[in-house]
Amino acid sequence: MLPVIPVFLIGAAAAPLMKKVIRGTVKSSVKLVLDAKRVAHEINEDLSDIAAEATAEVFAADLREGAEVPPQGAKKTRTTTAPA
Repeated sequence: MLPVIPVFLIGAAAAPLMKKVIRGTVKSSVKLVLDAKRVAHEINEDLSDIAAEATAEVFAADLREGAEVPPQGAKKTRTTTAPA
């Protein structure tokens, strides 16, 4: 006759292995998210640099062509009123 192994003993024996598998999955997921955020931040910085360079080139081209630079006036003050 085959020995009968209660199901809870199988679960108890497999629990440490499952814990390691789940922990590894969670750690990998967190690392993947952090890497994706880092890459997105780097891409955003690169695009900002490109936009700044393009703006500077357009401004320089306008100055070479003799376009007038708008005068820098005093900053307008904002008046705020409380809603009635």
